[in-house]
Amino acid sequence: MTMRSRIDSAWKMSGGFGLALMIGLGCSGSGESPPSYQPVSATNEASLYTIEMGSLKMVVDASAGARITEFSLGGMNVLTGTDVNSADYGSTYWPSPQSSWCTAGGGCWPPIAAIDTQPYTGSIDTGTNTVQLTSGEASIAGFAGSAVTISKQFTPVPDSGAIDVTYTLANTSPSVAVSVAAWQISRVEATGGLTFFGQGGGAPSYASGSDATFAATEAGGDLWYDFSPVDSNSKMLADGAGWIAHVTKSRLLYLLAYPDVPPTEAAPGEAEVEIFTGTGGDYVELETQGALTNVAPGDALVWTVRWKLRQVPSGTSVAVGSSGLTSFASVQLGQ
Repeated sequence: MTMRSRIDSAWKMSGGFGLALMIGLGCSGSGESPPSYQPVSATNEASLYTIEMGSLKMVVDASAGARITEFSLGGMNVLTGTDVNSADYGSTYWPSPQSSWCTAGGGCWPPIAAIDTQPYTGSIDTGTNTVQLTSGEASIAGFAGSAVTISKQFTPVPDSGAIDVTYTLANTSPSVAVSVAAWQISRVEATGGLTFFGQGGGAPSYASGSDATFAATEAGGDLWYDFSPVDSNSKMLADGAGWIAHVTKSRLLYLLAYPDVPPTEAAPGEAEVEIFTGTGGDYVELETQGALTNVAPGDALVWTVRWKLRQVPSGTSVAVGSSGLTSFASVQLGQ
């Protein structure tokens, strides 16, 4: 069974994240005991909300757009911080397409402040150790008179060694609908990083102005991006298979799983998977998107991404097309 078919089958069986079908794939075959994701706790100190599951840790800064600033295993954080880039760091959420942010006579940058950088209000459900953070009301410029709020829910799933991040865009306008897709952006260290994901329909495309050397490699049914410096800001757009993986130079495997999206359902000018790197060469953006959805007044768009972080076994090759790496990732996704 291919990696894509494993994920598709498990997703259908579980309604999203149960993945009971894959329980028999959870062992590495080495005879080693699986890692423990206990005890579980959720705490709050000032603007920082922290979930810990054994040696797995997630930190969210409510004062900075409820941005995830740390996702670490054994103290090693897979996300970049302000020391790398003072504005673009960690992991956040935007409504897609980016063209919907454009103001009359203005550009489509920066992102909407109430969603991306301004404070969120938060709470912890002590019974489930779930963190809930909610933005203030925001308007999306491409929809005159629109009003939305963003909620981010962080739910520990210790049986799977995962944290589910659920994004809810609520349309609070009494009369204006918005047509948007969910969009998660995670910044990881560029140097030494290797990104791969299941190839969906068709070949990847590249944004205008991208460096000619910026390209994905097709191998084993997956698309691979092995970082190298670029002379211009570069972005790849591709149809995926509902998951993306990134290996750091310290051999941490960062895994994201979410509902697969047919290319016909992507937002205009966007794609299910987007990878960006800039001329600074300091970080790579792993971007995943959901389906374009018309959200009527009073309705909401809900989208969940399952986060995992694993140490790649010492005997597993970390290289483009590595069958050992894809097998290891497949097992971890199936747990």
